[in-house]
Amino acid sequence: MLSSVEYQGKIAKVNIDFSWNNDFNIIFDILSQRFNGFNDNGFYPHPDEVVLRQELKEVSTLRRLAERIGALNVNGLVLHNLGLRDLPEERRNAVLYALTLMLGYPTSTDQRTGRVAWDVKARPASDSDGRFVTFSERVGSADMHTDSSFYPMPEEQFILYVVNAAQCDGGHSILIDADDVYAALQRTPEGAAAFELLRTTPVPFRVPAVYAAGDDNLEIHVAPVFGPPVRAGDRFTMRWRYDAIKKGLAARPDMGSPALEDAVEIMHRVAEREATRFMEQLPTDTLMLADNHRMLHGRTTYTDERRHLIRIRMSEVPNAQRIGPSGVVRD
Repeated sequence: MLSSVEYQGKIAKVNIDFSWNNDFNIIFDILSQRFNGFNDNGFYPHPDEVVLRQELKEVSTLRRLAERIGALNVNGLVLHNLGLRDLPEERRNAVLYALTLMLGYPTSTDQRTGRVAWDVKARPASDSDGRFVTFSERVGSADMHTDSSFYPMPEEQFILYVVNAAQCDGGHSILIDADDVYAALQRTPEGAAAFELLRTTPVPFRVPAVYAAGDDNLEIHVAPVFGPPVRAGDRFTMRWRYDAIKKGLAARPDMGSPALEDAVEIMHRVAEREATRFMEQLPTDTLMLADNHRMLHGRTTYTDERRHLIRIRMSEVPNAQRIGPSGVVRD
C-alpha cells in the first residue's frame, strides 16, 4: 500500500501504490447519510463523529491507509499520488474528511462558517479591506508557524492536500522538527536564554481577522511559545506565529519587555534561517500530514494564484471535549 519510504529525520516521504476501487463511492454514501448538507463542500465537525468513525473503519482501503500512516510513527509525512486528482470537489473533500476522521477528529477553527476543509488559496485583494489576513489567504511566502497558535487548544495534527500545485517554481512547503529548533537555539548563549524565556513567559497571540468572531474584533490569546511536554521523550510542545505575536505585543504593550522582544526575534531568525528544514514543492495530488505540536511549517514565496491546497486540522479528542472556537465549549 505504501511504497518507497524515504526518511529525513522525523519526516517520511512515501509513494502510494494501491487502488481505491469502489471505496470512494462507499465513503460518499456513508457521509451522505450522516450529513445534512456538506457545508459548501467544507463539512463540519459531526455531532456523532465517534460513531461515524466506527462506520468508516468498515471501508477497507480507508482503514488500512490510516493504519499504515499511524505505524510510521513520524512527526511529518508526505504522501505522493493519493489518487484524488480527478474527483469532483464534494467527493474529494469527502475522502479527505473521512481520512482525517480516521486519524483524529477534524475541527472547525473558522468561527463564521464552521468549515472543516479550508481552501488555502489567494483571495482577491479587495476581500481583505486592511484586515489582519492569514497566510492561507494570499500569495507570497508564509513564515514558519504552528496552526491555531492563537487558540486555547491548538490541534495536534493537520493535513494539507494539493489540489493544484504552483506553476511558478515557488510555493515550496517547509517543515522543521521541534528537536531541530531546540538544537539551533542551544548553539549560542543568547539562543539558550531565549528558549528559557519563551518557555517560562506567556506571550500574547493576536487572532487573525478571518478566524475572529468578527472583522472588528481584536482577540488575544496568551500562552508560552514552548509549553510542557505531553508525550514521553519530548522536551516541550510548540506554538509559534511571529506575526501574531508581534501584533499581540503591539496590542498589549504591558506584556512586553526588551528581553522578551529580543527572544522573539531570535526565535524568528532560527525558524526562518538557521534550523535544519525539509523543503519540497509538493506536486498535485500530494497529501502532507504534520504534528502541529512538534513541527513548524511554512512555505517559500509564490506568485501563481491558481495554487490551491486544502487544509484540515485534527484534534486527538472529540470536538465535544474541546475548549475554544474550534470546540463546543467556547471561551
